Amino acid sequence: MLADILKAYTLMNFKDISTLHITTELEVLRRDTQRYSSFLYQHKGVFFADNKRIGNDNQEESGTKFINVLTKAKEENISLVLSPEYSCPKSVIDEIIANPELQPSQQKLWALGGESLNKEELNYFTGLQNENIHIHFEDGYTTSDKSYVDPLYYIFKGQHNGIDKLIILIQFKTRHMGIWTEGADIERDNIIHGQSIYIIKNNITSTRLMSLICSEAMNFSEFLTQQKKDEILWGDMPFLILHPQINPDPSHQDFINFRRFILNDEKKELISLNWGKETYIGENNLYAKKGNTARSGIFFKSDQLNYSKDCIERKHNKGLYFLYINNNYKKYVFFLNSQIELFHIEHNSVDINTGTLPQRRREGPQVLHIYNLLEDFKINNLVKVEDNHIVNLNERGIINTYFLDETKSIIDKEILLNISTGKVKSKEQSRWCEIINLDSFSLCESDECNNRLTYIEDTYQSSEQIRQLNCTSIIEIDQNILPKPERYPHSIKHLKDKKISLAYATNAMNFNYKYNIINYGGNLEKATICYVGSAVSPKVVEKAYDELQKLFDEESPGKDTVVVFYKHGNSILEKSNHEAGAITKTPTSNNSITE
Repeated sequence: MLADILKAYTLMNFKDISTLHITTELEVLRRDTQRYSSFLYQHKGVFFADNKRIGNDNQEESGTKFINVLTKAKEENISLVLSPEYSCPKSVIDEIIANPELQPSQQKLWALGGESLNKEELNYFTGLQNENIHIHFEDGYTTSDKSYVDPLYYIFKGQHNGIDKLIILIQFKTRHMGIWTEGADIERDNIIHGQSIYIIKNNITSTRLMSLICSEAMNFSEFLTQQKKDEILWGDMPFLILHPQINPDPSHQDFINFRRFILNDEKKELISLNWGKETYIGENNLYAKKGNTARSGIFFKSDQLNYSKDCIERKHNKGLYFLYINNNYKKYVFFLNSQIELFHIEHNSVDINTGTLPQRRREGPQVLHIYNLLEDFKINNLVKVEDNHIVNLNERGIINTYFLDETKSIIDKEILLNISTGKVKSKEQSRWCEIINLDSFSLCESDECNNRLTYIEDTYQSSEQIRQLNCTSIIEIDQNILPKPERYPHSIKHLKDKKISLAYATNAMNFNYKYNIINYGGNLEKATICYVGSAVSPKVVEKAYDELQKLFDEESPGKDTVVVFYKHGNSILEKSNHEAGAITKTPTSNNSITE
């Protein structure tokens, strides 16, 4: 009994690889100005779990997929390959050991979440030590009455006791998954817990890398005490944290808290990788009962992020979706499209300490290529991935031609949504329409509610409520306000015969996206109209009106054509400047953003 208690308190020992007499030099851990590359493999398939093993239902098929992915990684000289928890069959590791052509090249790291290993399989690995290969894992299994471990394989070229070798460092999960889904007790009842979290580094000044396997992330803040922080130099050195998982509810509060804990400190970056969306347990989709998304993502901090429209849109088209978590503290995330199996991404170092300041810019990850595996498991390059936001809008009854136009910029659609629902930050003045200042690009830090209109993959309740409110506002403006000129206040009565609609004209940028109305001919009309909802307080109406007015200079006539509509009971009311005269002509300047 005492031994069990003592063992429980020794879980999550943080071990530097130098204590194992292992050294290495890996590209992913360098702190220079050049990027490192990664393959993030969202393995998918039918997941299997019983008292004897956990992993793929079809191990042969999964093994072929992994061999193809790793072969391509070697051909492309990829710095880091990461796969989810329980995804890589042991047969793949056997093949890597037996075939030098499949082994990672110098300075490359493969971090592969493996299928469970039983005691016999662990003993097999113990017998493979030779002059070319060093395999290390802790021995906590020989005296355990449980069945198997949950392994993460670190595979890289390095030195053991000063001798060049292929290093296979195997980390075991230290905490079983939560018992909130059917079958979760299988892992609890059978897993042999590990005790060690390995820390990999090149040298005393390099980035550190550590991994937390799925559910043990929930215990990380408890075990990373101040004493342990001091021991591993957590507060001083940059850390790249990998989080491979198979998790049906990746935005469960415990995982949200974990990500917040990581980003509370400086020089920390987190790559979270789940199984792909088309993953099944038996005949049931893994994610159907929760948020319907894998929510794999790259979480980071930077005060030099490139959030230009073109940059964010290019990434979006490749399935890398941007949200800011807390712009005041420069916290950001790029979520991965859950349908894409393989991402080729380039990353900045977690913290750069070489070069000049302009060379050190950490502008965020870049996606180079996206791939899916064909029926014969060959890797197929994809030019673009659909975000399905237009399908979603159609399903919700949106008929607005601008929002449904696939040729329109997804960024412009988000800008239009923000101003049309009164969510603008006037204090940002001319920068109000930059991505980093748009409410719809914010990810709520407390529950990870997604406010975007064009990234609709998750179906968490809070995200769905926001989408419902946003779409309701669009429908009200588009179908119940603009087609009924009798609702127009005096300040925009000049628009009654112009068959106006909610959209941006082609020259909207020249007016800083402040005017969101076009006429039948598609030309800009000098008006800003929004709808803030039903059963809203007068303060909400007043605030929206004031914020929109503040977008304009004091002498700008645009201040007089701001109209805020809202619903009081069954009546649609408005807030506008009733003393303003109607505008009789549209702006003529294509360069002024003050009109």
